Amino acid sequence: MHKFFLATPLALAGAFSHAQTTEPAADPAAEARGQLGTVTVESSATTGFVANTVEAGTFRGAGIMDVPATVNTVTREVLELQGAASIYEALRNTAGVTRQQNGGDTFDQLVIRGIAVENRTNYRLNGSLAIPNVSEIPMENKERVEVLKGASALYYGFTTPAGIVNLVTKRAGSTPVSTVGLTLDDRGSAQALVDLGRQFGDQKQYGLRINAAGGRIGSNIDGVDGHRRFVSAAFDWRVNSRLTLKADVENYRKRITEQAGITRLAAVNGVIALLALPNPDKLLGPPWAVFDAEVTNTQLRADYSLGGNWALTVEAGHSEAERDRRLASFSNYNVLTGAGRITGNDQSLKQTSDLLRTELFGTFSTGSVQHELTLGAARSKKTQDPIFQRNYGGAGTVQNLYNPVPIGYLPLTARPARPTTGAQESEELGLYALDRITFSPQWQLVAGLRRTHYESTQGAGATIPSLAYDVHKTTPLAALSYRFTPALVGYVSYAEGVEEGEIAPAGTANQNAHMPPGVSKQKEIGLRWLTDGGMLLSGALFDIERPGAYTNSANTFVADGRQRYRGLEVSAQGRLTRALAWQLSAQSLDAEFRGINAQYNGKMPENTARQTASAFLSYDIAAVPGLSVNAGAYYTGRRPVDDLNQAFIGGNTLFGLGARYVAQLFGKRTLWQVNVDNVADKRYWAAAGTRLAVGAPRSIKATLKVDL
Repeated sequence: MHKFFLATPLALAGAFSHAQTTEPAADPAAEARGQLGTVTVESSATTGFVANTVEAGTFRGAGIMDVPATVNTVTREVLELQGAASIYEALRNTAGVTRQQNGGDTFDQLVIRGIAVENRTNYRLNGSLAIPNVSEIPMENKERVEVLKGASALYYGFTTPAGIVNLVTKRAGSTPVSTVGLTLDDRGSAQALVDLGRQFGDQKQYGLRINAAGGRIGSNIDGVDGHRRFVSAAFDWRVNSRLTLKADVENYRKRITEQAGITRLAAVNGVIALLALPNPDKLLGPPWAVFDAEVTNTQLRADYSLGGNWALTVEAGHSEAERDRRLASFSNYNVLTGAGRITGNDQSLKQTSDLLRTELFGTFSTGSVQHELTLGAARSKKTQDPIFQRNYGGAGTVQNLYNPVPIGYLPLTARPARPTTGAQESEELGLYALDRITFSPQWQLVAGLRRTHYESTQGAGATIPSLAYDVHKTTPLAALSYRFTPALVGYVSYAEGVEEGEIAPAGTANQNAHMPPGVSKQKEIGLRWLTDGGMLLSGALFDIERPGAYTNSANTFVADGRQRYRGLEVSAQGRLTRALAWQLSAQSLDAEFRGINAQYNGKMPENTARQTASAFLSYDIAAVPGLSVNAGAYYTGRRPVDDLNQAFIGGNTLFGLGARYVAQLFGKRTLWQVNVDNVADKRYWAAAGTRLAVGAPRSIKATLKVDL
């Protein structure tokens, strides 16, 4: 593989050569815009349920009204009120987000707008570093979670057009934070947490935010429990009036017995038979089918004001993940009696991801036209060690879905001489330019272009030949905005994306094989209104076309044809009154295959819901200061279990309730909170695909926090 070269460390060294004093700093980006001001190291401001800025993609630091794209944000207030502990629990508040393949007991595999969110490229830390979604991503240190939906190649290169999930970390602010807490649930979980934040130094030029959590993980499954631990630190340093530095590091580990997936049956006469919903409290696989994963993410950033309305940003990051997983599957079953068998595999996964990015930002005028120009270069590298899969179980390991029996020890097959999945490595170099052009107070044009060189290799496996791709792509972005009033903006946009190609899912004949890279295209028209009361209302019509990929009749995952996704999405978030806040979203989606053959054309991609919606409301009870109650409803429409739509899992609506009371206890601010999810204790299918997953039953969680 060729070695990419990016001559940006010299720029960083030049920035450090000016770091002589510790004067109160000016925000380099603000200075570049000609708006001098004192830096704080707090997160971007939010107003309750509404984030005022966006930190994803080329829009990093832009006001929400200046972003010509669909961006959904779940603020810290919403995360806290709901007691959200996972990425899905956060993103269920945004339209079009569903689970795929598993039910979330170990981690969440997500689909947005019917398109899979790629686990290695589409999750970002603080708008930049790609982090692996191979284990549950902690929420304790996240200030908010953003979803930049659609194609995003200009800034992020090779990603699927599902969208970018951006996790923004907490930072130290001017108000000290010293919080300890404990969360318990009816499943036996006991998680302690610590949140510490301070600014220090003679001019408060340093900031440090530390979060830690851990303890026992309970499970709704009888006899199953586990453990997790998490720690993070975010450091800020205003070196002088020109230079600011930021550093983030987080480490987390989770270990728990994983429920067996239910393998999708083969179709008979064009129909796939589905089981009745089983009891989610019963373990199907062996108790030693353990999921054990650890992830470490590290990120550095320097912002340097060059003067004259220009600023330089340099970022570097590294992520690594290790996961041991003994995944069990229930297959070859009779849907009437529930009799089937248990098989499984033992895999060790090791992945790394590296990033180096440099951006030059400046503002200038050409006559009466204002320009905000960004020039950038980004280099990334991802690796994955070869996987040597060992198997267990088979025809003699009988199980019954409706009346499970304990599964004892099962011997593992010998380690294969050749890897089941060969080593993988990819490198990407992207050069991009973006200009935000303001013609008048009403009209604004955003235009950009990216040139990407992408190389990837996958070594030969036991059943998969070696693969290699070397691709050069140029991808444009254009968006025209019109501001009807300062608070009402409409836009039209066109963007192209590039994606690595999907990975053959578990259960297919060529499992883990990479499909070739391809180009996606997106058109969108949207409207955004920020009311006088601070409520944000948004709506968008979108049309996405991307390379087709599906599992054919021979159970082989192949790339062929195109997939088209057209839909309408609306959302509202903010305060209706001083006492009542809400976050609503809904999406209607028409997705289909095209250009394959009569068997597939017009069919919906598997696990795609035509309709999704969510509503969350929180009410402060004036008669009892400090007391609030909340309620949520989350709807997912029916979804096909395969690409030929030979069976569908039913739609469902789940409800949540919560209450919070905040008061002074012994002079300390103390918070008591209780949350109930799946209030009606409904049984439902949580995810479809080559594996089906049963949703979690009702859960009750109680939290106590004290500000010391």
